[in-house]
Amino acid sequence: MPWRQEPAMQSETTPGQAPRILLHYPVLNTGGAEHSTLRLLSALVDRGCEVHLVLTTRGGTLEPQVDPRVVVHHLRHGAAELPNRLAGIADAFRYLRGIAAWCRGRVQQAWRSRRFHAMAFDAAIVGLHGTSPAFVCRHVRAATRLVMVRSDAADDPRGRLRRNIARFADAIDAYVCVSGAVRASLLARFPHLAPKAVRIYNLIQPEGMRARAAEAPDPFGVAGDQVGPRVLSVCRLQESQKALLRMVEVHQRLLDAGIRHEWHVLGDGPDRFLLERAIAERGASGTFILHGAVANPFAWYAHADLVAVLSYIEGLSGVVNEARVLERPIIATRFAGVEEQIESGVNGLIVEQETDAIVSGMRRLLLDPALRSRLAAGGYPDALMDDGAKIDALLALVETPRAADGSRR
Repeated sequence: MPWRQEPAMQSETTPGQAPRILLHYPVLNTGGAEHSTLRLLSALVDRGCEVHLVLTTRGGTLEPQVDPRVVVHHLRHGAAELPNRLAGIADAFRYLRGIAAWCRGRVQQAWRSRRFHAMAFDAAIVGLHGTSPAFVCRHVRAATRLVMVRSDAADDPRGRLRRNIARFADAIDAYVCVSGAVRASLLARFPHLAPKAVRIYNLIQPEGMRARAAEAPDPFGVAGDQVGPRVLSVCRLQESQKALLRMVEVHQRLLDAGIRHEWHVLGDGPDRFLLERAIAERGASGTFILHGAVANPFAWYAHADLVAVLSYIEGLSGVVNEARVLERPIIATRFAGVEEQIESGVNGLIVEQETDAIVSGMRRLLLDPALRSRLAAGGYPDALMDDGAKIDALLALVETPRAADGSRR
């Protein structure tokens, strides 16, 4: 049954006073959505907002990178760890300890959530659409409540988005979609959200990317001997979304065809062991190289000959943004949002979601340095580069009241 919200409070910010904005996020581990969240927090503070970040769980990999001007709150000390399987008494004890830790975390969260009842905000934002809006709806006094929709709404295998919308849509003022394609996918499943669904692209901070790319030497110089063009992929190592095993297959087929190249992968994630096993089985450890998560990926982009984003699923690819800001040639599979980023044959190459099509596109680019140079110089849409306009649009949602039918005036 949908949860019914009390009428939203009126903004308590007086003219000229800094807006107070709260953003709720589960945990800041490594990923494109997390990096986008860090940029958003800093940009809001730069605009004079008082920003509060509420993390469900303390200790994420990227948490130390939160802008120090942001006020950080934690609902739980840490996450409960449960064994993947019970193979004996030791695993059973670990499971029981994990359950006890989970129960403690729930009690902590319930107690710490109470402090927000006395705090008032102009806006409360749910940073991931798979995260329940329960906290911002039940515990946070806010004039406006927003949900960030960061990927294709059809990618909802556990039904979290569906349940969240069924229970909380009446309490949410706007669903902020990171691309037009994401908005279209949301409305295809939930057409009644049309008055509330808006498109605002992720922030990319191009000047910061260029500065970080220039501050480090060529990282490939210490990553092994170069054998042909250097291909770079940057992603969370999650097979279901990033098609890791297909990348290894494409690499091997190109080598078998006599096309010399190295393929370097930055990132970490739950399926690293699957990728390592596939590399070992194909004997490709010398040419398909995993570097894990790195502090400064931008230097890698700057010195790569080709960036490959071969995912099954994206919302608006941060890697495509980064590669194009640094004017690198790119090949990408056809996923949500990519056509808003790449005009195929002008500033990159889009290929279909079939292995043969990917191999053909990679072959073409690896063998044609002039084509790579032309695509690298192909430019990037102004709407994706203009971070100021994106923040203006977000702050307009905070300042615009909701009409009686739920639409923005």
